[in-house]
Amino acid sequence: MEELGEIYAWHYIPFTDMAIPLGGINVFTVMNTLIVMGVLWAALLLAVRKVAWIPGRGQLVLELILTGFQSLIDSTMFFEPPAKRRYFLPLIAGLFVYIAVSNAILIIPLPHIEKPTSDLNDTLALGLISVGFATYCGLRAKGLLGYLKEMCGPMFHTHGSFGAVLAGKLSALFFFPLRISEDLSRLISISCRLFGNIMGGAIVIMVVSTLTYYIFLPQFLYGFFLVFEAALQAFVFSMLTLMYITGALQEE
Repeated sequence: MEELGEIYAWHYIPFTDMAIPLGGINVFTVMNTLIVMGVLWAALLLAVRKVAWIPGRGQLVLELILTGFQSLIDSTMFFEPPAKRRYFLPLIAGLFVYIAVSNAILIIPLPHIEKPTSDLNDTLALGLISVGFATYCGLRAKGLLGYLKEMCGPMFHTHGSFGAVLAGKLSALFFFPLRISEDLSRLISISCRLFGNIMGGAIVIMVVSTLTYYIFLPQFLYGFFLVFEAALQAFVFSMLTLMYITGALQEE
């Protein structure tokens, strides 16, 4: 149990005495992230090296993933034209594939292989991509002024008597900070949900293995958290990102 959560970090820039801000760099997180990126690039190149009308196995898997996510995007963003809906496919599918491979990277039998998503810094970066891109989409669709007016709440556009209009304008003092806190809570929620589920799986495996003195290796649990849980958490994260983007594009 003492190994769980152990961090190897660079606190100084290599070969110098210059301190790295924000507590240093987690070496294994960076290394395993680069490994995941390399695995994804290699798999993508193998899948599309011979694109044909009758797809091979790699091309078929890639087409199934893309078609499935495009169908989910189409059903969620039905109010947008097809050309615009295809714009979001690379992000949603890319998040799913990256997180799924990151969660299942332990299948590689090499030392110091760890899940990048077991580091809160990694999940916070993914959360910033998700919430930040949703905010960008809202600003792009509604403009800065329109987006700020929306953040002021539903009563901001009240018409009628002077008292009703004044009350509507003053309501922005309540709704604007509430909207900012909502966006911050989304970032914290989506990041900590992924991190917590991944760490929870590692704790369950460690506890069961310790209680059985490693005589009985919980293969079922290990396979569940490596395969099923990896894909499930990746799917949940990508779908939440899709929901955030859809909410930012819709008129309130």
